[in-house]
Order: sequence, then C-alpha cells, then structure tokens
Amino acid sequence: MTQNRAVFVGSYAPKEEEGIHLFQFDQAEGRLKRVGGVAGVANPSFLTVDAARNRVYAVSETGDGAVVSLRYDLEQGTMEEVNRQSTLGADPCYVVVDASGDYLLLVNYSSGSICVYPITAEGAIGSMSDQVQHVGNGVRADRQETPHPHSIKQIPGTSYFLVADLGLDQVVTYELTSDGKLIERSIAHVTPGSGPRHLDFHPEAPYVYVIYELTSEVEVFEIDREQGKLTAVQKLSTLAPGFQGESYCAEITVSASGNVVYGSNRGEDSLAVFTVQHPGELKYAGLVATEGNIPRHFTLVPDAPYILAANQNSDSMLVIRLNPEGMPEATTDRVEVTKPVCLQVL
Repeated sequence: MTQNRAVFVGSYAPKEEEGIHLFQFDQAEGRLKRVGGVAGVANPSFLTVDAARNRVYAVSETGDGAVVSLRYDLEQGTMEEVNRQSTLGADPCYVVVDASGDYLLLVNYSSGSICVYPITAEGAIGSMSDQVQHVGNGVRADRQETPHPHSIKQIPGTSYFLVADLGLDQVVTYELTSDGKLIERSIAHVTPGSGPRHLDFHPEAPYVYVIYELTSEVEVFEIDREQGKLTAVQKLSTLAPGFQGESYCAEITVSASGNVVYGSNRGEDSLAVFTVQHPGELKYAGLVATEGNIPRHFTLVPDAPYILAANQNSDSMLVIRLNPEGMPEATTDRVEVTKPVCLQVL
C-alpha cells in the first residue's frame, strides 16, 4: 500500500487568498498534513486532477465563470497557473476530464449550460469546442426557477456523459464526439421537486446512483450502455428514521468493491451508508456524523480504509476510518481549512 497520497482541496476563498490547497495523507497513521497552496483563483470550488500531465483543473465559481489549469509539483508542494478560459456562464460548479484525456467538461450552475474544451498535450485548456444550453424550470420557485446543471460524469467504458440538472429534475445523457461536440441522446425525468445533484457508478454492473439535494434521497438506475438510457429501479431516503430537521444532500460515492454507497447530508450533517444487496438494490445501513457543519463533499481514499470529508461551514476536514466491511469506525484526524468544498485524492 502506498504510504502517502496527495490530496487537492478546493474551497470558497477570494482570489487574494490561497484557495486551492495541497495536503499529504499518511495512510498508515490516518493523518493529513498541508504542504502547499496557491492563490489567484476566486472561489476555486471544484477540482479535477490530470495525473498524466501533472495538472489540476479548477473552476472559478463566480458570476463571470472561468476554468483554470494549474501545474503541480508534489515534491516541492507547489502549484502555478498554466492558463484559464471563460466558461461563458455563471457559477461553474463541476469539472471533469474525459477518459481519453483530450477534453475538459464542466457545468455552469446558474446560467444552465454545459461546456467542452480541448486539452493540449502540455495540459493547457484550449478554446471552447462546444456549449449546450438547458432551458426550462422545475416545480420549486425558490430553487428550480431556471436550469441548474450540477454535475457531469462519464459512463465508464462509453462516450456518454450524464448531466444531473437540479433545476429541471432531469438526468440528461450526452454523447461526446471525437471533435468535442455534445449530442443529446436521452433524458431521464425524475420526480418533480427532487433536484438531482451528483451521481456515481457501480464499478462493474451497469447501474448509476443519483443523489437528490432537495428531497434527501438516492435513486438507483439501470444503464443501457448501448444508448445511454436510464431506467429507474429503487429510491431510498438518505436520512435517519425519525429525523425532523431541514437537510439537503450533496455528494455520493460508491466504494471500489461496489459493496457500499455513501451519501452526504447537509443539515443532518452526516454520511449515510447503504449496503449493496446487489447492484440494483440498496439497503440503508446507518450513518456517521461528520463532526462539523455542511459536509458538502467527501472522497474515499483508494486502496486504503478511509473517507475524507469536507465540512464547508465549520472550516474543517475530517478523516474517518472504515472497517473491513466499509462501515465508518472512528475519526483519526481533523484539520482546519477555510470553507472546503471539494477533495480529490491523487
């Protein structure tokens, strides 16, 4: 097992402050140590890492949105900007690199669009190759007055991408062409007012798990890999039985084994845990408190029994040890970070 791993952290920090942080995670001790950071990007909330090119890509979640490429050096603990591009939209909140490494894709939450950019061999972001605009609204006037795409993620082993649109109550399937264009292939219409936010895939079987921000639920869909269509299978609450407060879901992640699904609750301030009876059926197995306020994002550490969770409103990151069955067992470390939003483990 690799002793140490690099962890990149995005946050809601002003341009003048170091908003992208580099930590080292000691897997033997379950401890985080900050080794560097970089300023110059306003609200670098969501990140994705391109290890092949030593690049981290960050959105600048502002009204005049941007996406930034940064070169990192793990030995020196440094990051420096390579270049940036406008997102031609407001509040980009999610960014990924496609499986080929040729394209960067992101969503603009407030202006309701999806963007595609080519990536150069040196890891710079090229000029936008496509932008798709969502239109319409949902049933909740307070949160669904316009389209709000919140995430985009590639269906493994295909050229299809799923976009969860919180404002439209839709999960839209797009195909990414070889010249960097998006073609709509299918739309899954979910329960009105649910607000699909993030999603993750079973590592082997053709299933995707979608978490709903507004109703605190997770829904299981079977994937038609040939056409990218989704078929609803099961839906469960993420909240503990009897919980009476206000809570909104955020992140969802599937374990590498495919045996456990985790989802974060902001308000209950917990990680809900579901055991996978088979890929199309989940069972609520309990929760673990994140010991902080508003766990916006979390990640599993590859090949190590830990979850790292970001508590946005209490300025902390928590390390949680997992038992062999993937159930949360104990807290091993806590570090302070101002308004952490996204964690990416290299």
